[in-house]
Amino acid sequence: MFGTLFLKECRQVLRSMVYYLYVVIFVMFLSSQMGEVVTADLDRPKPGQESYGSTSSHEEGAVMEKILAGLVMETYHNSYATYPMGFYRGVTLNERELAEMASIIEECTGKSWDEILENMENHFAKSDQTTMEGALRAQISYSVVPKASLSYEEFCENMEKACEIIGAGSSYTQKHLDAGVGVPMTYEQAVEEFETLCGKDRITGAVVRLFCDYAGIILSILPIFLGVTRCLRDKRAKVSQAVFSRSTSAFQIIASRYLANVCMAFLPVAITIFVVQMPYQYHARTIGITPDALAFLKYSLVWLLPEIMIVLAVSFFITELTENVISIFIQVFWAIGSVFGAAGLQGDFGFHLIARWNALGNTSAFWSQRQELFWNRGFYFALAVLFLGLTVGFYEKKRREGETVYGKIFKRRK
Repeated sequence: MFGTLFLKECRQVLRSMVYYLYVVIFVMFLSSQMGEVVTADLDRPKPGQESYGSTSSHEEGAVMEKILAGLVMETYHNSYATYPMGFYRGVTLNERELAEMASIIEECTGKSWDEILENMENHFAKSDQTTMEGALRAQISYSVVPKASLSYEEFCENMEKACEIIGAGSSYTQKHLDAGVGVPMTYEQAVEEFETLCGKDRITGAVVRLFCDYAGIILSILPIFLGVTRCLRDKRAKVSQAVFSRSTSAFQIIASRYLANVCMAFLPVAITIFVVQMPYQYHARTIGITPDALAFLKYSLVWLLPEIMIVLAVSFFITELTENVISIFIQVFWAIGSVFGAAGLQGDFGFHLIARWNALGNTSAFWSQRQELFWNRGFYFALAVLFLGLTVGFYEKKRREGETVYGKIFKRRK
């Protein structure tokens, strides 16, 4: 019985226009993002290159230099990026507040504000910023050295003062300081990173990981529409009472619907990620590396499937509970909050719905945080099962007590 219901639900999904919009939007989004990945970024670094990219550092001196550099640039432009409640908000200070901010910077550096600005302008004047790569290198290499007597504790206290002036959600909170900063990578570090990339990721793992980063963003939203559409289908077709009167258990009905939507939502993800990794399998062989041919399957199952599961499970639960489309608004806000709530674009998995690793490589750093990713995805897998169980229980309650399928919660039929 369950198998029959499952196959029937899969056919229902295939007949839905929403599903094909889901596939088209997903593929278009990933194509636009993954098109930026070039195989040259996966070659062995050569001595004398202008840049070897950046790496993350938690060393106190590096954190102070890069955070101060960001603060100087934002103060120079009088434009501070903040994310209160996860949403971007640009902050502009008045003259008094700008003077206070300049004073904080002077306290941290031991230099006058005019001298700091002159050093900044000289740095960027020496850099070739005619290309995006050149501008990025200039920004990565720019740093502001704190005065020798400044301790890290004093620096953190000054950043707290800056946060009070700017407001909530700035880049100078303790959370952001603890997340580390990006610093230029040396040739030796680049070679070591490349060897780790070949040994552990075998090229394809790094590409698939970047795919999962981008895919996780769009998959925090798209499956919502599949879940809401399926839960409201009986209402639109006016067959709710016929469904209610069947002897099939609530578990079989809800579980078959849920599992069919999970499988159909995951199918284009698995196919797309498989296709995306194929050119990089070839590239790996050309440089003498045996690619990880199953990387697409391992990463998609561990990284993306639990996200699809929890998004659909919550969508099913809220829609069955409220019997309207409010789940779309709630979950979209949840997704946006997850995107902007992370301290960085690499790691900081915590309990964020969207697991970020927006880098092609940084293999050593990823493998050091891999266990945290497993805990994150395991948590959402278990949470998805819990919400599915709650949905089954609520659905069965409505059937058993004779409540209307689509109406007010707990409203009894007369």
